[in-house]
Amino acid sequence: MENIVNKLKNDTNNLSDIIYRIKYINNQKIYIIYNEPLVSSDKISDFIIRSLDFIDNKYNKEIDLVSVIKNDINNFKVTEINKYEDIVFYLHNGFTIILIENSNTYLAFETKRDLSRSISNPTTETTLRGPSDAFVEDIQTNTGLIKRRIKSNNLWSNDVYVGRETKTKITIFYMNNITNKKLVKEVEKQLKTIDIDGIISSGTVKNLIENENKSLFPTISTSERPDRACDALLEGKIVIMVDTSSFVLILPSLLNDYFKSTEDNYGKAFNVTFTRIIRYLAFFITLLTPGIYIAITTYNQEMLPTELLISFASQRNLVPFPAFFEALLMILSFEILRESDLRIPNFSSSALSIVGALILGEAAVNAGIVSPIMIIVVSVTAISALLFTEPELIYAVRIYRILFMLGGAFMGIIGIIFVFIFFIVKLSSLKSFGKTYLMPYAPTYKAGLKNSIIKFRVENIKDRLPYLSKNKTKFRRKSS
Repeated sequence: MENIVNKLKNDTNNLSDIIYRIKYINNQKIYIIYNEPLVSSDKISDFIIRSLDFIDNKYNKEIDLVSVIKNDINNFKVTEINKYEDIVFYLHNGFTIILIENSNTYLAFETKRDLSRSISNPTTETTLRGPSDAFVEDIQTNTGLIKRRIKSNNLWSNDVYVGRETKTKITIFYMNNITNKKLVKEVEKQLKTIDIDGIISSGTVKNLIENENKSLFPTISTSERPDRACDALLEGKIVIMVDTSSFVLILPSLLNDYFKSTEDNYGKAFNVTFTRIIRYLAFFITLLTPGIYIAITTYNQEMLPTELLISFASQRNLVPFPAFFEALLMILSFEILRESDLRIPNFSSSALSIVGALILGEAAVNAGIVSPIMIIVVSVTAISALLFTEPELIYAVRIYRILFMLGGAFMGIIGIIFVFIFFIVKLSSLKSFGKTYLMPYAPTYKAGLKNSIIKFRVENIKDRLPYLSKNKTKFRRKSS
């Protein structure tokens, strides 16, 4: 016992935060060790210390202290350990360690202090209707938010600890009767092969298991909404939860998933279908508009009516730059404004962005640096991008938008077509954990098309997506 205490003090450089308290029960020496910033002092004093004093007064003969202490201290999660590595692990996870003289078995009592914030509203995935709770940084709380919604024995979870220094807990959630077991094993295998100093957030896990440089488009989606995570589980997907992170990972994630919203669950089929069509139109507008404008004004002027062509020419008459440089300048300016909007405090971000955009646009037109039509083109492009909340998707669209601009600048509409073919081929070849990224469009799945662009009535979507689960039956009415 003394060797363990001395080794622990030496390994932690005799850290003052780690408290070593000695007690005697029937002349047997006991060490009570805990990491002060991580534990609740009330739990230690009210339960552990008080219970040990009671044991000391109750028993006057030789007893098996390990069994007595384990059984007499109530209201705690207690674990028997016998390795030094386990002592270190539990000590740094908010447990109180009890070492007993002349015993090779040690006890770890859970005495964690509540260091997490309370459940609050979602900040990035807001809806007009629906639940207003969001994940927090505590994995136990987040697990409760999932299990509160799915009350089934088929909700299974596996724990993996990753990080040589952080020993971060990662939980894999899936529906045992729905999710493909091969997918679960593949995810577990990838997580267990991670060898890194530490995992601080779910973003690190996301980059490590999705091969971050393979594609610009995201193949794993993130969410802070428990209801969205539960919907994904019931579809046959996997949810990965990382301790100390308020965002969970959902996989596999396909392109069509980013055009859906939690709000779609609360709207009628016709209204949701119209909204999704708008999202798809906005996606292609933000992707193609600058490139098409550059192509038409640079190479393919014959595609414009004469009056419109004259109007464009008169507006660009005093602009000294070619259309490509003009568009690139304005798009870069907008991206700088957008990044600054994310970095500065919330109370002033919106006002500063609006004022900055107005002043910048008006000053650029008055100075003859850009034309008014370019301001309109960039504004429509920027507004269309605001319909999407997934950062990785926005960043991917940003890069491909510049590729379309280059295609339009060098080859006109033909260049736009070539880049678009490359874009479709790239998306078609991309996979998310074995699933083709353009499903259910390519290859085509009838069941998937019922809830893609066009949303069918809930009672008509009877089957799950066949490429996600072999358990197809999703909805059926009970006979009256």
